[in-house]
Amino acid sequence: MKIGLLGAGGTLKIKDGFLSFQHPYGKTFRVMVSDIETVVVDVVGLGQGELKIIGHGAELAKTKMPIAWANKCQEWILSMIKK
Repeated sequence: MKIGLLGAGGTLKIKDGFLSFQHPYGKTFRVMVSDIETVVVDVVGLGQGELKIIGHGAELAKTKMPIAWANKCQEWILSMIKK
């Protein structure tokens, strides 16, 4: 899934059992899909959200982005892991 205009906000992928995020300016994370319990979005500033990947009672990964992008990412990740 490409985030933002033409993917300028980054790319989320699920491949080989891992969820990975790569931002054009170096922010990245990679977590096992089987470890993900839920995904939440916290508002952290005017128009900004923090996408958090939660698993086993701990925060596995997080990244800040515009709230609209964070909400779309949350919906996409949850739809992919609940299959």
